[in-house]
Amino acid sequence: MPVTLALELSNSTCTVAVHSDSVFHQQDFSDQRGRGVMCAIEKILNDCSIMPTQLEGIYVGIGPGSYTGLRIACSAATMLAYSLNIECHGVSSFEAMAWRVAQQQPISILLDAYRQQYYHAKYAIEDGQLIVVQQAQIIEQDDWQDGDAAMTPNTTAKDILKFIIDYVSKHPDYGSNHLFKAEPLYLRPPAFRQQKKERA
Repeated sequence: MPVTLALELSNSTCTVAVHSDSVFHQQDFSDQRGRGVMCAIEKILNDCSIMPTQLEGIYVGIGPGSYTGLRIACSAATMLAYSLNIECHGVSSFEAMAWRVAQQQPISILLDAYRQQYYHAKYAIEDGQLIVVQQAQIIEQDDWQDGDAAMTPNTTAKDILKFIIDYVSKHPDYGSNHLFKAEPLYLRPPAFRQQKKERA
């Protein structure tokens, strides 16, 4: 099995994970958050006796979630992959969590997006395939029905790797549809970003 590494900083739990010899290793560096990401990578590789040159792929959670955390994670993953000349892919943090909690269907994920809004998505698992019922999107908090059941995302780097190894890599026909550029998933419209830039 290839040696792979994953980063996940989309939520309050910041983690790095490695998959090697069919074993998952994970390290939590939430107390350091973004400033500790490179040290966390170095430490987990050292603890697992893995040289950086042994890595064959890097995966990073692209959210939705903390935009600062996502920028740091995507930048670190891209930089490391570039220096090692290996592939780097983005993975939806919501999709990785949906795969982990597959037995808890229906799967509805809700995350505070601030500005009186939520990030929201729905998934289902049918015949071992992840079905995107509703893509991650921004909704107004006033539009959310309190009676609707939803889970708060707590995706970790290990979830990212398990999603890749247990699902994406085993379904070459459609698994690649769940791989994205290693860039933060920013769901607010371009006009909103331009407006912020003009105020800066």
